[in-house]
Amino acid sequence: MFIVLLQGTVKLGPWGGPGGAAWHKNPGVDTAIKEIVICHGSVVNSITFKSIVPTSGNIVPSVTHSGIGGQCDMISIDVPGEYLTLISGTINYYLGHAVIESLTFYTNERTHGPYGPTNGSRFEIPMENGEIIGFFGNTSATLVEKHILVAIGIYVKPHAN
Repeated sequence: MFIVLLQGTVKLGPWGGPGGAAWHKNPGVDTAIKEIVICHGSVVNSITFKSIVPTSGNIVPSVTHSGIGGQCDMISIDVPGEYLTLISGTINYYLGHAVIESLTFYTNERTHGPYGPTNGSRFEIPMENGEIIGFFGNTSATLVEKHILVAIGIYVKPHAN
């Protein structure tokens, strides 16, 4: 695990397998995650999210990280009172490669998931007094033309309680 301080945020991770194309989306400390779309089947195929700048109401969308496929679910977070506090998941082998098999998202009010099967090795990214404001990771389009989330990490800012 790597921890890096980056412009008022802490970068934790990634968890998952090696390889693939790197991506990141850290919208900044003045934002909050408002919506997550996760597509999954045998493994997690993709993640997309929208952040909001609460002071202005501006929406900051991410691109879809990896591809489409499987079932897609949308998670809505009731900003500003609700915020993302933790993610957990499982890592498993798919077509001979370690990838993200499932993800679960936790807010200060609810749990969403798991999305995907939970047969692999479990990981958890616990936070205390922190708010997840962005994600980074690796994706692969080379696993027999499948688009898969290989690894995921988080950007966290301190949360004022």
